[in-house]
Amino acid sequence: MNNIKKYPVTYTLLALCILTYIGTTLLFSMDMNAMQGLACGGFNPYYVQVTHQYYRLITANFIHFGLMHIVVNCYSMYNLSCFVEYLMGSKKYLIVILASMLSTTGLPYIAYLLLGIGAHTVSGGVSGVIFGIIGAIGALYLFYPTQLRDIARNLGMNVLLMLFISFIVPTISLSGHVSGMIGGFVSAYIILYITKRKRQKFFYSS
Repeated sequence: MNNIKKYPVTYTLLALCILTYIGTTLLFSMDMNAMQGLACGGFNPYYVQVTHQYYRLITANFIHFGLMHIVVNCYSMYNLSCFVEYLMGSKKYLIVILASMLSTTGLPYIAYLLLGIGAHTVSGGVSGVIFGIIGAIGALYLFYPTQLRDIARNLGMNVLLMLFISFIVPTISLSGHVSGMIGGFVSAYIILYITKRKRQKFFYSS
């Protein structure tokens, strides 16, 4: 219970992913296909354009297509998410998570509208948010390089490996991962920059 109170955003995300997976398993099976994923709120840019169901930009982050998919994602998110929520605070961290969710699907949607990319793909999963958390750690490192040097160095190699896997495995959305990382980095950087300016203003005014 203490951990839930300390990291409410992290545990809420985990609960939503797990509850959604239980629901989709009861509806279909433990391993959904693309059409079943679409029926459960998955993201397809052409479908969003035609039906105007923009809620899919958010709901797609919570659906998973198999047991291994959700286990790996939830484990990775738990390990990273508590750390960043602790450093940023829950309210600011929630903004980063929402930005990561929207960028994970929103940027690929814009790419589809402009270039027609990804018209036949159905995507889902919280992995884009995980990359958003990694992006947030990158932003934190820019502001606190001394404190986070070792963490950033170790994480950097893992990120390169994860991006390489995303590139070579066709069922993994490379665009969603990169987009999530961009959203997490940009939102965290803006928040940290504004917070720093407010502290400086308070310091000088005092």
